[in-house]
Amino acid sequence: MSERLPLATARPLAERIVDAIRPHCRRVEVAGSIRRGRAFVGDIDLVCIPAGLDGRQAILERCSRTARIVKNGEQYVVFALSTGFQLDLWFAHEGTADLLAPDPSNWGVLLLARTGSAMHNVFVAEEARNKHLHFNPHRGLLRGREVIASVEEEQIFATLGLDWIPPERRER
Repeated sequence: MSERLPLATARPLAERIVDAIRPHCRRVEVAGSIRRGRAFVGDIDLVCIPAGLDGRQAILERCSRTARIVKNGEQYVVFALSTGFQLDLWFAHEGTADLLAPDPSNWGVLLLARTGSAMHNVFVAEEARNKHLHFNPHRGLLRGREVIASVEEEQIFATLGLDWIPPERRER
């Protein structure tokens, strides 16, 4: 990864990437330090829900035209951009309504965790623990093994008894 970029340079780059992959996404949003409005950012974080069965592959193919895959995990892919900057692309899922094993979307928790800051995530985890819950940054707020809040950030804050905290106020 190269040095940190000014927000004024990083935000338009992130928005161009979002525009390029949007046709292959049901939902996509910029996260990380760009979403928090930090003056300088170290990478671009995006959270998306791929569209359809081939959405993830289409996103990877589109990004691979101008970037190189550095790491490819189950829930994320890290790209090295031709500019020397790094793109961290996180894949949320829409959720399933299976009667025996429902699995709600993890969109909200991924957006919350990938927006950060790291200390804000620690704060969320501590608030969860204080309410006898567990904050899993990939699945959501859990009571035992059951996901009780994960679909939207607002739902997670409300479940913790917290008012909405705008991204730009998530530095701790």
